Amino acid sequence: MKRTIFVVALSVAGFIAVWRFEPGPVHNTAVAAPPPSIAAPSTAPAPPASTAPSTTSTPDSANATVTTQGSAESSNYGTVQVEVTFTGSRMVAVTLLQAPHDGRALTALPRLQEEAMKAQSADIDTITGATETSESYKTSLRAAIDARGNR
Repeated sequence: MKRTIFVVALSVAGFIAVWRFEPGPVHNTAVAAPPPSIAAPSTAPAPPASTAPSTTSTPDSANATVTTQGSAESSNYGTVQVEVTFTGSRMVAVTLLQAPHDGRALTALPRLQEEAMKAQSADIDTITGATETSESYKTSLRAAIDARGNR
């Protein structure tokens, strides 16, 4: 009978530990650096959060370089804001201006950037386990792309 009480108490303690588990940042040193078109979030202070996208460009030509900022999108896990650089009509870079610094966003955001570059649009899949961050990313990306079209 004494063993049963001990085993039940340890089982309850184990279940509580699993129940309260919260994943932390992923630290994998074997991962290669991201492609040059995918830039990491800046460590400089973020620009003021605005909901209106902005656009900057070089002189007009068929291959002009245009940079547009998407809206800053907040969720329970942090704020996401992207900046997209176009050369002509092609997306050549997606840069994170604001991003969450922990949780599943650390692995989801690079995958979202890679998919956006492949798709050349905001029509990309949501990352499982980082749904809110994915939706914020896609909304900001869509705003940046739309700002390019509204020039």
